[in-house]
Amino acid sequence: MASRPLFPLASVIWFLVFLGDVFAQDCWRNTKCTGAQTAAFPGEWESNIFSPSTRTVGPEAVYDLETGKGDVIGSVSLSATQSGVYYDFGLEVGGVVTIQFSVSYTDGEGALGIAFTEAKDWIGPVSDSSSGVFERKDGALYANFSSTGDQTYIMPDEKLRGGFRYMTLFLTGASSSVTITNISLELSFQPTWSNLRAYQGYFHSNDDLLNKIWYSGAYTLQTNALHPSTGRAWPAPETQWANNGNIGVGDTINTDGAKRDRTVWPGDMGVAISAAFYSTGDIESVRNSLSTLYGIQAQNGLLPFSGPPLLAMNSDTYHMWTMIGMYNYVLYSGDLDFIQENWDRYLLAMTFLADQLDSSLGLLNITGYTDDWGRFSVDSTLASAQMLYYRTLITGSALATWIGDTTGINSTWLEAAAELQSAINARLWDETSRAFDDSLEKREGNAGLYPQDGNSLAVLFGVVNATSDQAQGISSILTKYWTPIGAESPELTGEVSTFISSFEIQAHLIAGQTQRALDLIRTSWGWYLNNENGTQSTMVEGYLVDGTFGYRHDAGYGEDYSYTSHSHGWATGPVTALTEYIVGLSITSLAGSTWRIAPQFGDLTHAEGGFTTSLGKYSVSWTANGDGSYTLDYNVPQGTSGVLVLPTFNKSGRYRIEVDGKAMMVNLGTAVGAEGNRQLYITEGMGGKHRIVVS
Repeated sequence: MASRPLFPLASVIWFLVFLGDVFAQDCWRNTKCTGAQTAAFPGEWESNIFSPSTRTVGPEAVYDLETGKGDVIGSVSLSATQSGVYYDFGLEVGGVVTIQFSVSYTDGEGALGIAFTEAKDWIGPVSDSSSGVFERKDGALYANFSSTGDQTYIMPDEKLRGGFRYMTLFLTGASSSVTITNISLELSFQPTWSNLRAYQGYFHSNDDLLNKIWYSGAYTLQTNALHPSTGRAWPAPETQWANNGNIGVGDTINTDGAKRDRTVWPGDMGVAISAAFYSTGDIESVRNSLSTLYGIQAQNGLLPFSGPPLLAMNSDTYHMWTMIGMYNYVLYSGDLDFIQENWDRYLLAMTFLADQLDSSLGLLNITGYTDDWGRFSVDSTLASAQMLYYRTLITGSALATWIGDTTGINSTWLEAAAELQSAINARLWDETSRAFDDSLEKREGNAGLYPQDGNSLAVLFGVVNATSDQAQGISSILTKYWTPIGAESPELTGEVSTFISSFEIQAHLIAGQTQRALDLIRTSWGWYLNNENGTQSTMVEGYLVDGTFGYRHDAGYGEDYSYTSHSHGWATGPVTALTEYIVGLSITSLAGSTWRIAPQFGDLTHAEGGFTTSLGKYSVSWTANGDGSYTLDYNVPQGTSGVLVLPTFNKSGRYRIEVDGKAMMVNLGTAVGAEGNRQLYITEGMGGKHRIVVS
């Protein structure tokens, strides 16, 4: 299909979208504005922000549905002899559409049909799928008319379309002639923000693709932040769709996707929480999501597989993601009150897990609670579940310490974690393949399945030491599943999971394999961002290795390729990877009272980024030279302290480190051997603004 635009609509609005100017505006409907008002780090990088500067937007262009082109300028005429037109908003959007049109002729009951899709593949009179009922399609909405004259159609609130890029208009019913005079969209996402571009974090580098990928992740998270009254209704209506489901507490809540499921899913938050902190800074939505999940805990301690109204249960892995989510939220926010409010529930959740430990194996047995992220099979001793349990115990110990628990439970959980770590390595590690088996069941059956999820999480969560041969073996075997457009998941063959790949890129970085991580980000997320059939603004839930958007078509999605979500928070791992590991900036205790700076260069010559906490702003900027020397500037709040992990020359002899203009000669022998055969020099850092030159 040809794609020559007929004309730009609402050009003034869209001109403002791509300017850096921010204009006063309202939050979603009557929602209280609690979000940030201004960007924390204004700069040239703001040109990469996809989010519009106003809450009301219009399409960029319109195309003839049949030919892909046309010649009408200023307004669009439809008649019974035409198949229709489609409007391109230029990026992922979502909300309530208003259409103004004039009926010049009709010989009876007619209607203007309205259909939506995120991907170009499903442009037409039938919307892409979002309802979760695979026996039928979402269909279209209809603006009915029976007489001539001017008309205004306002989408009913319950029919709000959460995520789309393209909108198709067509005529049905009686023979009619209609002229479309204006189209506008009231954006419904990020409901508590009056300035949709007021990011509290930033990223910038000499690689424009990486820059755009980072900001597409940030925008994805924005489109997933919803008012809790605008979630997907469940059970689904008999026809079309409904987005008036009550999905949780508060005025804004973090969900899995813009189009669907528009529901709180804790596994997805395993990626989204960190990415939201590093980019938009929206942890209010995270708090409300966690409050919702802990508020519907079962009496036996089980936390839900999903939030309301779907209320799926019976998942140990997502139960643990909720517990890990509490740690992540409190680490970033410093909100100790939240732990105290939910501590009894948290203890009950931990007891629920402890009761499933098989003492004869030393491993968690998840029989009866095997729902997971969509992999083909889940065994009782699933490796990824063991890695998650280890992380749950480690982070639980930190939570207990933070609130001053005096029962000794923090030590108990650390001891349990150490025992679990030993059992995992003894029972699931395959020395020949240098990777973990998927489960004891798969190992005993000689299945030869070395999963992307379990192995990536083993490195990410520290079940294996980052400097060990094990970590290097895992990083290496994961690359065997790479395709030209991403990493195929061996536990979901034929498919690329951006959820699990989000953990893989971080595993490579922890193992010191910087270039592998950068390469995978570019080939997978870069492929989708540049794909003209996608949204070219957000991150997709997953896709097939043949390049089609049929993620999980054969694993729960009813062979409906259009059901794939093209704006999914679990895909936003590159945001965290680029900030925490490439820029090298992270926090290590409550709200950033301590921090870590450990940059990784790869093939980049420059990167910088920052974020905010309640203590203030944190930022790092580095520039690397071809000879291995580099300059690093950092600025962190006074009164904080941290660790500087500085790359050094991987050669014999001495090198020079200059800190704030004061030189110090360092013998390479004082550096430490590091993962990926790097050399690192570790020293303490202090609050304030500082410059380090390594030569």
